[in-house]
Amino acid sequence: MKKILRYCGLIVLGLLIPIIIITSVIRYYDIGIADIVTYSENFLTRVIHLWDIQQDVGLSSETNNEKSIYNNHLSKKMAHLYFADLSDRYLKVEDRVVPHPKNPTQFAQILLTALFDGPKGNFNQVLPKGDFLRAVYIDNENLMAYVDLKQTILSHFPGGVTQELLTVYAIVNTLTLNMREIEQVKIIIGGQESNTLAGHLDIRYPFTTNMLMVR
Repeated sequence: MKKILRYCGLIVLGLLIPIIIITSVIRYYDIGIADIVTYSENFLTRVIHLWDIQQDVGLSSETNNEKSIYNNHLSKKMAHLYFADLSDRYLKVEDRVVPHPKNPTQFAQILLTALFDGPKGNFNQVLPKGDFLRAVYIDNENLMAYVDLKQTILSHFPGGVTQELLTVYAIVNTLTLNMREIEQVKIIIGGQESNTLAGHLDIRYPFTTNMLMVR
């Protein structure tokens, strides 16, 4: 009986110590319940997305015929690509198997090349079709990607506020929700900072994931 009571006491003590520590930290840093809930939601959302994109998938016949600028023997991953819906008002997700090199910069290039190639399903193109990607750089310290578009994209861009929003967040969501190395994206034109794509949306600052654009 004494052993049972001793074990019960140890269990209770083991439960109380973490509670006391957490309570002390919350009081010391004046952390509110809302802050804890917000942080937990963001953390869980990120974990779910990263778990989903890290699952290996088999090759389909469609993927075997898909052109790639990389070695065909690379591992494959299911990626979530974002294109416009048929009303050109919101973004829709198209799941597609793509090559997955170990180099994050190469993987980012593959994702963006797939966006420029356009959707395979019943969606609308958000980026002008063509070779408009100049380069991609990843700042590992700040988890930020620099997407460098060619200057020629400006003359092929249809313009309009909604179209700019769709274009920017198709790029941003595709990168941030498929890669743990990227949490924010800055778009530059011709290797230099640009104010806007077509005169409406300010692109001087980095963008983060926007799920409000997705339906």
